[in-house]
Amino acid sequence: MTAWTNDELARIEAPEELQIAPRRHDGTLRNPRTIWVVRHDDDLYIRSVNGRTSAWFRGARVRHEAHLQAGGVDNDEDPGAALTVA
Repeated sequence: MTAWTNDELARIEAPEELQIAPRRHDGTLRNPRTIWVVRHDDDLYIRSVNGRTSAWFRGARVRHEAHLQAGGVDNDEDPGAALTVA
C-alpha cells in the first residue's frame, strides 16, 4: 500500500481537486479528469460525479493504476491502495 507523506496530503487537499488519469489495459493513460478529493486523517477519498459507470472510474477500479496531479504532487499511484474510490 502506498503511504502518503504529511506534506503530500496537505498539498493534495489544499486545492480540493485533483487530476486523475487512469491507465488503460495497454498501459497508456486516459485523458485526465478533474475530480474532488477529500482528506480524512491520513486517507484520501475521491468520487465520480457521474457515478460508477463513468469511464475513468471503471478504469481506476479495474486497473488499480492512475496518474495523479494536485497541489504540486505529480505521480503514479494505485488508487485502490492510495485512494478510496467511492
